[in-house]
Amino acid sequence: MSKEGVFQQTTEQVKSLYKNRSVTICAVGLGRIGLPTAAMFASSGAQVIGVDINPEVVVTINEGRSRFLDEPGLDKMIEESVKSGKLRATTDVESAIPAADFVIICVPTPVDPAKTPDYSAVTGACRTVGKLIKPGCVVIIESTVGPGTVENLIAPILEEESGMKAGSDFGLASCPERSDPGNIIGNMKTVPRVVGGINPHCSQIVADLYESLLNVKVFRASDPKTANAIKLTENLFRDVNIALANEFALLYEKLGIDTVEVITGCASKYNFMPHYPGAGVGGPCLPSNSYYLISEGVKAGNIPYLVRMAREINDRMPEHVIELTSEALNEVGKTIRGSKIAILGVAYKPEIKDLQLTPMERVCSGLTKLGAMLNIYDPMFAGDTVFGLGVRRSLTQAINGADCIVIGTAHAEFKRLDLKLLEQLTDSPAALVDARNIVNPHEATKAGFAFRGVGRRNLNPEQ
Repeated sequence: MSKEGVFQQTTEQVKSLYKNRSVTICAVGLGRIGLPTAAMFASSGAQVIGVDINPEVVVTINEGRSRFLDEPGLDKMIEESVKSGKLRATTDVESAIPAADFVIICVPTPVDPAKTPDYSAVTGACRTVGKLIKPGCVVIIESTVGPGTVENLIAPILEEESGMKAGSDFGLASCPERSDPGNIIGNMKTVPRVVGGINPHCSQIVADLYESLLNVKVFRASDPKTANAIKLTENLFRDVNIALANEFALLYEKLGIDTVEVITGCASKYNFMPHYPGAGVGGPCLPSNSYYLISEGVKAGNIPYLVRMAREINDRMPEHVIELTSEALNEVGKTIRGSKIAILGVAYKPEIKDLQLTPMERVCSGLTKLGAMLNIYDPMFAGDTVFGLGVRRSLTQAINGADCIVIGTAHAEFKRLDLKLLEQLTDSPAALVDARNIVNPHEATKAGFAFRGVGRRNLNPEQ
């Protein structure tokens, strides 16, 4: 810890601190983003204190273990950082915050049932941080928030609680996380960070922090609201384009056109960026990020209608998967009610043990309400309980005697399915619904299934 607050020092003085690794960083929130962030800075040689309200999380970290076993490299990084004494975790925020030169806030910012951003975790964290930060400390917001939230909500809270002024007595910047779950450590080492400080001096100090300690490139945004706009824009670009693919899928199903074939053909042109249809969009970011921007748009009197419509389209896709399931079962003379349906994959993305806003929760709930009996199998949750249902320990257990198979996550295991063997295990004739477009429709039909896929052409056995 430096004797004089880093924000009160010159850029050159701070760079010297970075070179000697003479800074203390406090990471508030040790979840899927906060823990890798803390581990990365500790691995670089900085002194890092991780703060979390969950005592079990703290104990696990101090034992040198990661609870995110689906994040390659994180477990070893934590083990080594704890052994070296560079990383420790605590629930004692009152001792951690005053010791820090930098406080990085990485708490969740979900949306509530009314689709309104819920900033209670980040504002609560900021009230606590504001009471405890020392003069010259720099607060960095890695949590995703809407443009203007740092300036109009977070800064006033920090100023009120600390009795100090942001931009003169302490620093404040946004550096929204840009990591992809399942490859967070790899992303943090290679994906440029976006930094927007409350003033140029703050931007420089924070940009140098990430460049010097994490050895990553930094894009310097004009201010915090621009940094957060960049984060939202890159995610909403994906959400809107996925919605467009889903819109095509709904139309092309009716026209007897294979959407995947169309998109593959389009991708042969240099300026086309392929996005594919599916059961919907899950995870902590894409399903909620739209509402941060919509909320700010409402305040500014300019609603982003395309963004809102895209979210509505993607939110409707689980119901479409249920419709496809009904169609496929009807083709073999069965109905959803009373049918045994094997659900293959419930995680929101492949190879990740995470159910945050997974569209498969709504698929499972809808099928159950219609009278289906579900057998769930997901290799990431084998033996666990999800959505109130026990997850089978093997693919065979889930499929044995099934009337229908629904593929909900594109796990690598499911990409290697032996369709002929699967059909033999089902209560033939059986249906197969591919909500992630990993099965060849022709092979599924030849194996004896009544096949449906999101955006796929319906095939007769002879086709």
